[in-house]
Amino acid sequence: MLKIYLKLLQKYRPSAGWTLAELMIAAAMTLVVIMVAGFGLVTILRENKVANATGEMQYDLNRATEFISEEIRSAKTIETKMIDINDNAKTFLAKYPGKTPILALKIDGIYERVVYYVDEVADDEIWRGPAVIRRFGPDFDENGNHDEDLVRNPDKWKSTALVDMMVLDLDPSQKQCKSLPPDLTKSDGVNTYIATDSEGKQWYRFPQAEADVKGFFSCIREDKQLAQINVVGTSLDEFKHLGYDKEDVLQKKSRHSDKMEYDVVTMAHARSEAIGSAGENVPRYNVNPSVVFEEEGQASINVLYVNIPCSDGTTMSDVVTNFYVNDAGAAGAAGTVLGVGKGAPVDFVEKTEANAHMVEARACSTYETGSLPYQISANDNKNIKFATNDNSAHTKLNDIIANPPSTIISKLSQEGLIKSAGDGSYDFTIPDNVVLYFVEFSFEKDVPILNETTNEWEFEEQTDPHFDDAVYFLEMTK
Repeated sequence: MLKIYLKLLQKYRPSAGWTLAELMIAAAMTLVVIMVAGFGLVTILRENKVANATGEMQYDLNRATEFISEEIRSAKTIETKMIDINDNAKTFLAKYPGKTPILALKIDGIYERVVYYVDEVADDEIWRGPAVIRRFGPDFDENGNHDEDLVRNPDKWKSTALVDMMVLDLDPSQKQCKSLPPDLTKSDGVNTYIATDSEGKQWYRFPQAEADVKGFFSCIREDKQLAQINVVGTSLDEFKHLGYDKEDVLQKKSRHSDKMEYDVVTMAHARSEAIGSAGENVPRYNVNPSVVFEEEGQASINVLYVNIPCSDGTTMSDVVTNFYVNDAGAAGAAGTVLGVGKGAPVDFVEKTEANAHMVEARACSTYETGSLPYQISANDNKNIKFATNDNSAHTKLNDIIANPPSTIISKLSQEGLIKSAGDGSYDFTIPDNVVLYFVEFSFEKDVPILNETTNEWEFEEQTDPHFDDAVYFLEMTK
């Protein structure tokens, strides 16, 4: 056929023209050639668009996964229980009711958890469906750090779309933690999906309910330090725009079905000495209520309020506060504060205890034995209460002081350590590298007693302590 066509095109008749039949055959064959070439060109263009769409999706998912992993690395811990998220991500849950957190990161210096979640794409959005990964947390400044103006104010945080083209529907096999066989017979009363690794450590999937698992879910190890991120993207919407039948692609009838979905599975480790919002490293420490440094660090004490009750009904604020490198007495004192104010930073080696001692600079009363100053130690459980970012026992100022004085409220508000809950109470907004203390001084109702065994003066304690005699906080850096 092609030979005939070529002969017709090359035919040369000096004395005669083309016959109508020859013209019709040539035109028909030319049309066939053009149609074949056109179909091939269209196919090539569609294949190129499919490749571009798939490549773009894969690139975006890889970049988004790396971004999430990087923020996990800057975190101190990753929440493993919804009950902890309820306590520490209240603003997110209030703003976006019904949304299921996939990752909740505790980052030093940030007062609530940074939350990642999946959101279905609405018809009027610019994002490509079916779903999008969103991040709720403080924005970043031009240097890539969390914005200092926002870390203390979750009410101003925004939900930002990180990447679109996320799958909404997964097969049951796709919803499992990878390389971690789930032990569904185990339940701790809160988590129902628990995977167990070869070392016997348990991993908790977020979301727990299988019906809630979409194209973005996480599996978090029990120590809150390691997370497996699972991301499944799809270019189905792009295929539909290019004219491919949706059902053919979904039911694997199309040769492009294998190209439609793209899976990313990666691990990210939360660093225990996390980078704080100001770029400072925060040392690992324990507090109960004195601070014990688990590694080398530096701390400073800031006395916000002092008001000692005297037995004659008067009060005084002349107090010397010594912050100790250890409990070696005055010889080890450093970071001294007279009255209110901030002391000089004190260096700590690992496995050492941070103590503070408050002693009045002048006596409220004078007895035959001379001036008898009060004294309080930070590690005296009977005379002190503390609050931290993790201390669920004291989430409100009113949990410690039922009716806090306006002066204390003002001082704590100025430091950004509390915020009004709107019902007359105040929520703590304490950074991860700060421990806040409330002190109740002992005072004499009658003449103090000299303990002949210890040769120390003993004072009677208040029968109704309010823990409002002094307020100070420790701020730690590494």
